[in-house]
Amino acid sequence: MNNFTLHIPHFIFHIAPKVHTMFIDTHCHIDSYERHAGESFDALLARFENASFADSLSSAKEKAAASKIERPEAFIHVACDPADFEAARALSEKYPFVYTAYGIHPEYVETETAEDEERTMEFLKHPKCVACGEFGLDYHYGAETKDAQVKLFERHLQLGIDSGKPLVLHLREADEDALAVLRTASLHGRNIHIHCFTGTPEFVEQLLALDANIFVGFTGIVTFNNAQNVRDAAAIVPLTQLLLETDAPYMAPVPFRGKPSHSGYIPFIADKLAEIKNVTVEEIYHHCRENTRKCYGI
Repeated sequence: MNNFTLHIPHFIFHIAPKVHTMFIDTHCHIDSYERHAGESFDALLARFENASFADSLSSAKEKAAASKIERPEAFIHVACDPADFEAARALSEKYPFVYTAYGIHPEYVETETAEDEERTMEFLKHPKCVACGEFGLDYHYGAETKDAQVKLFERHLQLGIDSGKPLVLHLREADEDALAVLRTASLHGRNIHIHCFTGTPEFVEQLLALDANIFVGFTGIVTFNNAQNVRDAAAIVPLTQLLLETDAPYMAPVPFRGKPSHSGYIPFIADKLAEIKNVTVEEIYHHCRENTRKCYGI
């Protein structure tokens, strides 16, 4: 990494003295948060600075939990629609603590073009870009485009490998096809973030067995009552391969489920992972911060 990027964490420490726990939201969509929440990123940052979250919450349980909301050390903003690439770059250039990832989500399988892929490769060269993605397979909403998605996944995986960047994968209800593609790719030595894991313990075991540096990210879903499969999967993932992420503005953790999620909710995810792994939350933060450094270089 260049000197500009390496100096950023030091700068963050000085501008955000209220950060007590060192963590990074390794996957969020800041522009989508602004649209869903009707709140600018600047306004959210101000609320972090002023610790003014309780006033905007409705239930007593939410208000009681508000004191745990905490600003991350940095944000990895993920742009997975080519139409959003320019805005993502502008965000990263405006805020020293915002990094970016660029990719094309499988939902664009029928509209993405060769020009989109060329633009992706150009944006991946930006000094604040830390990863290629998210891309992958999503059969939850796109079951009728399975064949096209697989071809797109294969192509984007090769683009990501060629870029030399860490890879951010979106794999939803497509276990067999995902593994078939990944097992035939040249992934040795590659850093791969399996983003927002929602699958089975069996699937995560198979992913961890790949010839790559696999990291698995867990979101607020891990706190949902109906997500025991995700908690069972988290129990299997070694502490040295866990990542904290919100996928903001989606899937806010309990007790904020149903509201727009933001990066300040990471402590609720960390608490649940500590409970699952039977370790202290400080250990979760320590390992996940180190894993973020290993995966993304920040």
